[in-house]
Amino acid sequence: MNLTLSRRGDYVVRSAISLARAYPLGESRKIREVVAEMDIPQTFASQILADLVRADLATSKSGRDGGYRLTRPPEDISLLEVVEAGEGHLHAERCAIGEGPCRWDSVCPLHETWVMAAEALRESLSTQSLAEVASRDTALEAGVYPTPADSHRPGSPTITALDAERDAADVGSSA
Repeated sequence: MNLTLSRRGDYVVRSAISLARAYPLGESRKIREVVAEMDIPQTFASQILADLVRADLATSKSGRDGGYRLTRPPEDISLLEVVEAGEGHLHAERCAIGEGPCRWDSVCPLHETWVMAAEALRESLSTQSLAEVASRDTALEAGVYPTPADSHRPGSPTITALDAERDAADVGSSA
């Protein structure tokens, strides 16, 4: 199963992270700053930021001192709100099995299980704040956040100081 955000959802999350990082400084972000910081295509940036405004997660102000700013602290914005700003309401839009062979007229054998899985995802996203995600992003950028063993990105995992100490101890004991 492929559980990923659409391109629009991805860009909305990235934009929200950028605004969250600026929030403690009391700053607004210009579109060009969000584009540069989060590698969002310039052609989509105004649409993506408008999604956050429509969801009442951000405000926009035009002019020299304008830009985009979160409407409330990132600690008070759930990841679910951000994802749904880009993806729409998260729910199963069609039968999990597909078009057939369904034995029931209006529901398939997986319906209840699939609905519970979608609700579990919504619950998980609702418990994560935008501030937590932005903090994780800052740590990743600084190279101090450990890469999970099940990371989907190529490359070698981050080695912590504790790992290095263990490796040194193992080398020393095998000599």
